[in-house]
Amino acid sequence: LTSLFKKERETYNKYWDDINPFVKFGCIKEKKFFEKVKDILIFKTTNNEYVTLKEYLEKNKEKHENKVFYVTDERQQAQYIKLFKEQGMEAVNLSTMIDSHFIQYLEMEEKDVKFLRIDSDISDSLKNTDDDKDDNAIKELSEGLEKIFKSSLSNENLKVQVEALKSESVPAMILLSEESRRMQEMARNYGGFNFGGMYENDETLVLNRNNSLIRSLISMKEKEDKKEDVQLICEHIYDLALMSHKNLEPDAMNKFIERSNLILSRLAGEREQ
Repeated sequence: LTSLFKKERETYNKYWDDINPFVKFGCIKEKKFFEKVKDILIFKTTNNEYVTLKEYLEKNKEKHENKVFYVTDERQQAQYIKLFKEQGMEAVNLSTMIDSHFIQYLEMEEKDVKFLRIDSDISDSLKNTDDDKDDNAIKELSEGLEKIFKSSLSNENLKVQVEALKSESVPAMILLSEESRRMQEMARNYGGFNFGGMYENDETLVLNRNNSLIRSLISMKEKEDKKEDVQLICEHIYDLALMSHKNLEPDAMNKFIERSNLILSRLAGEREQ
């Protein structure tokens, strides 16, 4: 493997997709094997490049030092990948069954390195700075949006975070901390043990205050004839954010489809008028 990596890197890269689960298992199983191959472990990025851990960290240290962002499903997490690419950022693809164990093993061996799924945190590189903004106005806007969404979704326990993202096209995202996700995965692996429920429903709805639809909700909420529209928009934004994060439950998907049809019918009615 080492000889192939050094002399025929392109050929090594082609083989990697097939052999990497076995190499990773060997690393976890035998420390001596890990020591022999640690410098030739590679990762496929969202830019379809193959890099070592050292190469990835060096390439991205200006944007997120000692952090490795990863994806587990490129289709499901396409929105997050798009945000990263727009800012010249990349994640690595970790989609095999052994990867959740492997990254924990790597974190033990590489003490300063932290692996984060792409929807577990918002890198500062994705945010706009607010040096020229009024802090009180931002606080008032954030509190207003939080109240609107909690009320519209009938969920006072909903965790809401308002950010100014560089991309204005994304109204909202769902985040789940890396710690919570790993604990949930561990719970599933151990027969559904829920650790007292402390990691259930730990998702955070992130609203992008640079998005025109999100900003319009503030003015709409004051209009009596727009209350139903506000609720429909909030519910739809929330479901769209969820769909980029995970699959909707059957009941939620049915409601999403019904709401989509209702919104389209209203749009068609307005066009006819």
